[in-house]
Amino acid sequence: MAEHEWKYFRAGGSDQVRLRNGADIAALAGLDRKSWLVLSLPVKGVRFDVRFLELLDTDKDGRIRIDEVLGAIRFLQDRNVDLDTLFTPNAADAAALEELKTQRANSAALPLTAEEEKARTAWEAAGETDEIQVLGARTAAAEASLAAVEAVVDAYFTPAADMPLVTEEPSRRLPLADHLNPKYAEAIHRLDTDCVVPLLGERASIDYTEWQKLKAAFAPYRAHRAAKPVPHAALQAQLDDEERVLRYKMHLLAFLENFVNMKRLYRGREEALFQIGLLRLDAREFTLCFAVENETAHSALAGRSKCCVLYLNLTRANENAARTIGAVVTAGSTGRLYVGRKGVFLDRDGREWEAVVTKVVANQVSLAEAFWAPWKKVGEGIAALAAKFLGDKQSAALSSVTAGAQDAKMGGAALASSIAAIGIGIGMVGAALASILAAVSRLKPWQIPVAVGAVLLLVSLPSVILTAFRLRRRDLGAILNASGWAVNRPLFFSLAKARTFTRCVRVPWGSCLVWGLVVLLLL
Repeated sequence: MAEHEWKYFRAGGSDQVRLRNGADIAALAGLDRKSWLVLSLPVKGVRFDVRFLELLDTDKDGRIRIDEVLGAIRFLQDRNVDLDTLFTPNAADAAALEELKTQRANSAALPLTAEEEKARTAWEAAGETDEIQVLGARTAAAEASLAAVEAVVDAYFTPAADMPLVTEEPSRRLPLADHLNPKYAEAIHRLDTDCVVPLLGERASIDYTEWQKLKAAFAPYRAHRAAKPVPHAALQAQLDDEERVLRYKMHLLAFLENFVNMKRLYRGREEALFQIGLLRLDAREFTLCFAVENETAHSALAGRSKCCVLYLNLTRANENAARTIGAVVTAGSTGRLYVGRKGVFLDRDGREWEAVVTKVVANQVSLAEAFWAPWKKVGEGIAALAAKFLGDKQSAALSSVTAGAQDAKMGGAALASSIAAIGIGIGMVGAALASILAAVSRLKPWQIPVAVGAVLLLVSLPSVILTAFRLRRRDLGAILNASGWAVNRPLFFSLAKARTFTRCVRVPWGSCLVWGLVVLLLL
């Protein structure tokens, strides 16, 4: 069999595989995995069809890998689906999916067959034992209370398991009433009331061993529940199969263009998987917004991207839980971006959230900012010297007033010394200004702007050149890696692309009085 001929496009500092037709998709099984842009990604934190991601994550570990993607392609091939149809969206697929939902709802109302009724009766009888109904009629509610906090309690006890063999605190305990995060206080109270008291007795806290006993007590109930016979299993399997075909046809190509390559990010008009919305702040719109689980851990790794990253806390009036997001700043300036700055975040469902900056990973974002950076430092230095000089003089004056109040008058020698110091300072400034004016006066009128430009370039050009190299090495891949993605290639972006990721407000030429004055001065 002839080797497939791949075509590539250049984007993000690397050659990315182009998906042109169904033959390219079918040949992905033979593509060197070093050529895949992403090796794996988390299901959580991406904005995509949720059910599609659930179907693609066949091992249910919360991550999607290359083998699972190839499995989806083989699934379509086994169902004789023409992979070329993935490139031509069909409204009939969406209509068929809605019809499938109706069929699934109707199937729930179908009567059970005699065999299904018999299996259901046997299953119910097996569930009446004391081992399964560990708390009798309250077993289901108690198990729900345990399941509600199982993940966070497991996470709480995980560090204890990772500690060395001998520790200062070998038995870590979970308090059941005091010192609890208000977010989980009510759920922990239900755990205590429904599970701890009936099974372990009243106590103020539990340790890791007791927590494992609680989970073990409900293990038979959970196993029995998982073994519940599925009514009309053959019909449900058929409906599941049809749904998988439809969702793969509708969404697989878009997923591949965020996994095999990053066409959606660099060349598409639609957002990439990780882009969860639009942030409006500081007269700019930031499109590179992504979900953040742990701000501290993420920011520690995001610094390697050489990008300026904002971390923001999102709140909404009718939402109970706050969210944390990150936003990459790729154009404009960073001078007005600070902790506490407020903006508005628009998610991809059209909902607005109040956004507050909680952390800034600072890096230069534009050549204009780099051009003025040396002059900004000069200005800050002059301001600091002036503040120090004036502060010293103010302190001296206050000391003189205090001494005068004690001694009635200031000595003539001290007064003369202060006046002389002030005179020397004024003289030095005057001499510097005089030398600058003398040099300018010897220039012809057309030479003055040339000289000013030369000075500006002499000071700013090194900063601009160095920053230009740094800006071209900004890597979104490092940010995605911090978010749990396994990115196989760098994701650089040009200055032109940066201006599309962060859209700054633009005033039309000639619409502002200032521009009119500039034109008059030039004329």
